[in-house]
Amino acid sequence: MSKPGLLHENLIDRFKSFLIDLLIFAWHSIFNIIESLYLTILPDAWRHKKDVSGQIVLITGGAGGVGREMALNFARLNARVVIWDINSELIQQTVELLEDEGYSCKGYRVDISDRDMVYQMAEKLKEEVGHVDILVNNAGIVCCKPFWEIPDRMIESTYNVNIISHYWTVKAFLPNMMANNRGHIVTVGSVTGLMGAYGCSDYSATKYACNGLHESLFIDLRSHGYTGIDMTLICPYYINTGMFNGVRPRLFPMLEPKYVADQITGAVQKRQTWCVLPGSLKTLLPLKCLLPAKMCWELMSRVIRGPDSMMLFQRKGKVPAG
Repeated sequence: MSKPGLLHENLIDRFKSFLIDLLIFAWHSIFNIIESLYLTILPDAWRHKKDVSGQIVLITGGAGGVGREMALNFARLNARVVIWDINSELIQQTVELLEDEGYSCKGYRVDISDRDMVYQMAEKLKEEVGHVDILVNNAGIVCCKPFWEIPDRMIESTYNVNIISHYWTVKAFLPNMMANNRGHIVTVGSVTGLMGAYGCSDYSATKYACNGLHESLFIDLRSHGYTGIDMTLICPYYINTGMFNGVRPRLFPMLEPKYVADQITGAVQKRQTWCVLPGSLKTLLPLKCLLPAKMCWELMSRVIRGPDSMMLFQRKGKVPAG
C-alpha cells in the first residue's frame, strides 16, 4: 500500500478509536452525574463510610487549629493519631487533650521544610507506631503582604512549608501505600489556590501548586492501577485560626476550625475527591473562566471586597502553622 493510503487508513483508525472513547466517556459521564446528584441529596447518615478504626493517621500541623480538631475527630473514630508540628508546647497540649478524653496520641516535633528531618522522623514513626494509612498534609504559613513587601526569606519559607514539604511527606509514606494498594492522601489546599487574593502572591501560588501536585499524583496513581489509594483535595475559605487575623470577609464569614475539621474528616470517610468549603463557593468559581477579566476584577474588588478585607490583616507575632 502506498504511503498516502497507509496514512489515510491510520487516520481512520485513530478517528474510530477516538469516537469509541468519546462514546464510552459520554456513557460514564451520565452515570457519574446521576451518582453525584444522588450522593448530594442522600443524607450523610445513609452514606457508606470508610472505617478508619485502627488506621494510623498522620496530620502535619496537627498541634493547633484545624489540625488539632482533626486529631480529635480521628481519635474519636478509633484511629491511631500521630501529629507532626514545629511547636513543641502545642504538641504537648494536644497530646494531653486527647489523653484527657481517653485517647492515645503520638506527637513529634518536625520541621517539615527540612527534607532530611522528614525522612528521619518518618522512619522513627514507622518503627514506633507503624506505617501511615492516612496522610493529611495540613501545615501551612502565610505572610499576607503585597508582593513588593514580602521578604525573600519569607517567600522561600512559604514555599518550603506549604508545598515542597508535600513532596517529602508523600515520598516518605507512599511506597508502603503502593505496595499494598491501600491508603489515603489528603491535601489541605485553599480557595486562594483556585483564585488569587490580595496579599497572597506567595501563599496563593503555593496553594495553586498544591492543587497541581495533588491532581497530577492522582493521575499518576490511577494510570498505574493504584485504585485503592484514595486522594482528597480540600479547598477551604479563610479559616479563623489566627493565620488571617483581622481579616473581615464581606460575603462569607470566616470558617471555624471545628467545622473545617469535621468536613475534612467526613470527606475522608466518604472518599470524596474534591471538597470546597463552604460548598456554595463552587457556584462562583466558574465565573472566573466565563466572565471577562475586567468583570472578574469588578466582582472581586467592588462586590466581594476581597482586597479591602485582606488589608485589615493584623500580624500578631508568630502564628502556628495549620
